[in-house]
Amino acid sequence: MTLTPKNKIPDFKTIEEAREFWETHSLADFTDDLEEADEIQFVKRNNLVISIDLEKEDLKRLRLLAQKKGVRLNDLVTTWIKERLHSV
Repeated sequence: MTLTPKNKIPDFKTIEEAREFWETHSLADFTDDLEEADEIQFVKRNNLVISIDLEKEDLKRLRLLAQKKGVRLNDLVTTWIKERLHSV
């Protein structure tokens, strides 16, 4: 994370840095650093949704790991699958 002047939102290198920062800061303290969006565009992603049968204990461990890493369970599993596909 790059340090910036007081009341400036830092540039985060990882999602974990952002999570740690926002756990101890309020967006209300950075109103001068915000700008109004002229237009918001939503893009529909062309993704496939799949289901995976896991034992209850495995799902519990997976949820705890995602929580510990500060990411959504779906994002954690997607990242693992992508990493595996790129290593093949």
